[in-house]
Amino acid sequence: MFAGNGRDGAGRARTTAAAAVFSGVLLFALAWSALAEAQQVQQVQQTPWRIRIKEAAVVVGERVLLGEIAEPVGEMRPEEWRALASKQLWSSPPAGGRPMAVNRDKLAAALEHYLGKTSALCLMPLRMVLARGGRVLLEHELRNLAVKELTPKLPALGGEASLRDFRLPPYLFLDDATQKVCVELPSGLRAGSTPLVLMVRTLDGREAGSISAGVFVDVWRTVPAAGRPLNHGDSVTPDALTQVRKNEAYLRGEIWDGRGGPWRVKRPVGAGQVLYRDNLEPVPMVSRGDKVVMVFKGAHIRLEAQGEAMADGSPGDHIPVRNLQSRRQVYARVVDSGTVSVQ
Repeated sequence: MFAGNGRDGAGRARTTAAAAVFSGVLLFALAWSALAEAQQVQQVQQTPWRIRIKEAAVVVGERVLLGEIAEPVGEMRPEEWRALASKQLWSSPPAGGRPMAVNRDKLAAALEHYLGKTSALCLMPLRMVLARGGRVLLEHELRNLAVKELTPKLPALGGEASLRDFRLPPYLFLDDATQKVCVELPSGLRAGSTPLVLMVRTLDGREAGSISAGVFVDVWRTVPAAGRPLNHGDSVTPDALTQVRKNEAYLRGEIWDGRGGPWRVKRPVGAGQVLYRDNLEPVPMVSRGDKVVMVFKGAHIRLEAQGEAMADGSPGDHIPVRNLQSRRQVYARVVDSGTVSVQ
């Protein structure tokens, strides 16, 4: 029994020794891996350049070249980039076929396979789209086209006009290099949200496709406003007016241009509020309660009587008028500020 115990003890000792050796090797491997990883991270941090992978690109040959889908960022020597740019990667999509999309995970794996450690220096989008042949316009290029087309039209809007918040596709593939993109305004240029159409045209002017887009136009200008609170029926006189600077993109309706009149407000307007044309109406020639001369003309007779206007009226309007002598009410046509004609 003691001999058996001895053999069992020796077996356990050999097993323990093997486990210790394995643990040591594993720890060494892990330490070496961590050291290598740390060195790689340090090398990446010390490299003064990166390779930015494009969101959309066009390739030419049977194999994708790094220079076709990427561009250098930072301080990279030209000869160094030429060497990297000529690096062949995976097979190109079929010529004339639909663009091929590659998500970030697959893109990262492919770059690591073909570039090795250099792939750690790549800045990748969430997705890359590739097409073979033709050309591609990226969002910033489409924006430049829109700015070039729209900027000369801004002065016609008056005030201080500017463009912002473009709604454009991230890229636009063209079938060949002869096609061009035209920026069109289906509803004209106006303050606020303005629709655009990116029209693709062939060399002879034919339409080859279109994409909807948009832009926001700010138009700052000085507009008339109430200098003090105005109640219903108050006249819009010079002493009741002021000027305020407003962005026309956020104004509603037609702004009063200050012409015509005299005017009065149909609804109360607070101090500093913009005066809109639909909130004004002409001051009537005759107002309710005004004393007027009622004139009746016959073939050989003219009669006059004092009356009271029972409603507002402008020249040519027919309003109810009460005869102050007989207390009867009739309809009469407004002639001027103090006269009505009874038919």
